[in-house]
Amino acid sequence: MTNLPNIQILQHESILLWENPMRDPHIRHLPVYIPPGYDSKRKEPYPTVYLLSGWSGRGSRYLNDEGVFSKSLPALLDELILAKKFEPVVVIFPDGGTRLGCSQYINSISNGPYMDYLCDEIVPFVDANFHTHKNPLFRGIAGHSSGGFGALVTGMLRPDCFLYVCSSAGDSWYEYLYTHSIPSMIRVLEKDGGVQTFIEKFLQNPNPLGLLPRDHVETMMNLSICACFSPNLSIPLLKGDLYFDVKTGERISEVWKKFLAWDPVYMIDKNIANLRKLQWIHLEAGTEDEYSLHIGHRQIAKKLKTYEIDYVLDEYPGKHGGHHYRFGDRFQKMVKKMYSSSENSL
Repeated sequence: MTNLPNIQILQHESILLWENPMRDPHIRHLPVYIPPGYDSKRKEPYPTVYLLSGWSGRGSRYLNDEGVFSKSLPALLDELILAKKFEPVVVIFPDGGTRLGCSQYINSISNGPYMDYLCDEIVPFVDANFHTHKNPLFRGIAGHSSGGFGALVTGMLRPDCFLYVCSSAGDSWYEYLYTHSIPSMIRVLEKDGGVQTFIEKFLQNPNPLGLLPRDHVETMMNLSICACFSPNLSIPLLKGDLYFDVKTGERISEVWKKFLAWDPVYMIDKNIANLRKLQWIHLEAGTEDEYSLHIGHRQIAKKLKTYEIDYVLDEYPGKHGGHHYRFGDRFQKMVKKMYSSSENSL
């Protein structure tokens, strides 16, 4: 009989998220993957990888059974570690979800300080409860979509915490990502009677991701980013300023500048010194990504190359979803880089 992967579910009470403006819970479950043969008393502590989920997801989404035709991520990790494809690693699945979808894992006056929550609360909490390296030379961060963005910008802003980054189709190239759907968003908002009414209806739906049309979900997804990049506590429900005019579709210049300030393509210019500290930057996306995030990654890679910052850019036949099977290869590359980098640095 095959042993099931060892997943421990911890409960973490956050001080930083206490009484956040969105009234999201400050007490959250924190799933942690424990590798086969884990020994809390062994001489060598374990490396860690923090895996961030995309929009509307919690970290626990990565634990899902993918069905009979593919392995779950924990089962895949077990298989690869037992086959000695890479050293055992502890994997943490944080919850960065908010009422409107996702925090983007950044600090925002509307959502709360989610990057601080991750780096200054979750990381020390994990290190206190497991036999893990306290050195960022053995700590990586990865994610997909919004989680890929979160991994990339956390690496840019907090290399004191994470030195290895993997972005799977991470949000980027905002000139396309947040503008190509403006016409359909206007149609949805006009039909539903405006932003506030739309959000109210969306939140009241018992299963909006399953029951509502794609253009409604994308409208909610794009609106929710306003609380992240252009927070405004005076705006009901949305708690953020819109980046476009709901009548004409024109971008609102002063708000759009705030969005672009969080586009990884442009963030590179202001965070060169931090990026040079990183030991590993891995960009990966499908060549048929519906949001063209593979093209965003190409722009990031071009900018990194301009500054002579090392990176790895991988593309594969595939769309935005259906990528979980690739995390095995992503983990293998990252963990091997941890050990080779540490040998050269310690």
